Amino acid sequence: MDFSTEFVALRDKLLNGQDPHFRSQQNVQVSGRIAALLSVFNSRTPRKILGLMPTGGTSHAHEYRLFAVPSLDEQTLDDWWKYAQQVSAELVKPDENHDFSLLSVILAAGETDKSVLKKLKKLSDERKYQSGKHGWSSIRLAVVDLDTHKVHTNRMGDSLKNILQPLV
Repeated sequence: MDFSTEFVALRDKLLNGQDPHFRSQQNVQVSGRIAALLSVFNSRTPRKILGLMPTGGTSHAHEYRLFAVPSLDEQTLDDWWKYAQQVSAELVKPDENHDFSLLSVILAAGETDKSVLKKLKKLSDERKYQSGKHGWSSIRLAVVDLDTHKVHTNRMGDSLKNILQPLV
């Protein structure tokens, strides 16, 4: 397996296969690291009572997808998880009109250890906002094993796995 070729092919498939509402940039710096692909989705919709009557305000939701390429062992996974939490704290700015924000970090790896995959399943970061802030946020972490062509995720990453698996 040629890792660089597999990685570029995956990045291009992800870019071409995502919803057209995402805005994407390649090789962009995010919180001190280079993301091979940063895709952002922002939605603003009129807020309605019971889904029927407009209130005059708007609500907003966001998804940020960071795509990176590590050499993956347990220590590296810990490092990327801390990084994801830092990025989430920087990007998610809840207010009274915030609905939700998702941070999806996708790590492509040449090979992964079973201990890494066990640890990945246990990682969780879901937040509910109160006291003048509204909504929730979550970190979804996916590891794409380019050697076995499998996608592994943390607890909140199942929907991300459904997006990625057909591309792998």
